[in-house]
Amino acid sequence: MTAGPLPLIAAGAGAPLLYLSGLLPVAGVSSPLAKRTAEYSARPFWDVRTVLYANRRTGLPPGMTIAAIAAEHAQAISALGCGPVDVLGVSTGGSIAQQLAADHPGSVRRLVLVSTGCRLSAKTRRMQARVAQHIRAGHSEQALASMIAAILIPHGQPLAPLLSPFLTRLSRRLGDLGDLATTIEAEDGFDLASCQGTILAPTLILAGARDRFYPQPLLHETRRLIPGSVLHVIPRRGHMTVMTGSRWPSIVRAHLQ
Repeated sequence: MTAGPLPLIAAGAGAPLLYLSGLLPVAGVSSPLAKRTAEYSARPFWDVRTVLYANRRTGLPPGMTIAAIAAEHAQAISALGCGPVDVLGVSTGGSIAQQLAADHPGSVRRLVLVSTGCRLSAKTRRMQARVAQHIRAGHSEQALASMIAAILIPHGQPLAPLLSPFLTRLSRRLGDLGDLATTIEAEDGFDLASCQGTILAPTLILAGARDRFYPQPLLHETRRLIPGSVLHVIPRRGHMTVMTGSRWPSIVRAHLQ
């Protein structure tokens, strides 16, 4: 389905929950990767909610900002015609969700931020900048290697050149990654402290204690920037693993109810 400019995958039944995806290498929701991610993302909530899974749209022009991307999400919510909705943003989707709630408070009823914060850490911004530079230079396999090394291996950037030759076929299959570069460049410029508006929606911030991209000082700053927000840090979990196990869906459900 499509709402305004935004393609969505809907699953479940109940009040709408707009789920803003983390950073996938491909845009849109038609790829097998997006469809699998949507199913995995919706499963913890689709018994009580209509989960509307959103990934960034294709064709994002270079220079687009998180504010402009968030404005398109506000248009999508308006097109749904169901008033303000609950929004769950993961990682990069959490940056968009924060901007959406700050700039368009009438669009967001309750907000959940998972594995995200008020801005990227300086180290993560540098990593993402390298990924975007590789894409702009036409070296998609090097971009993918940098992402995979950063996500899966602590201090893994020196290993990226070794991974790159093994990712040539994958990069060809994925095709043009220009939308990914645009999204990364937009997120690298995002800072909740610089947003003109203030997030008014009741907000839950959920993160792993071992998140290397959003370390705890950034999480506590995010909590301070969002009045009345609640920060829940899960021990021994990282950026990706915070969404494993049974704890995180129950925490989110309690907030949304």
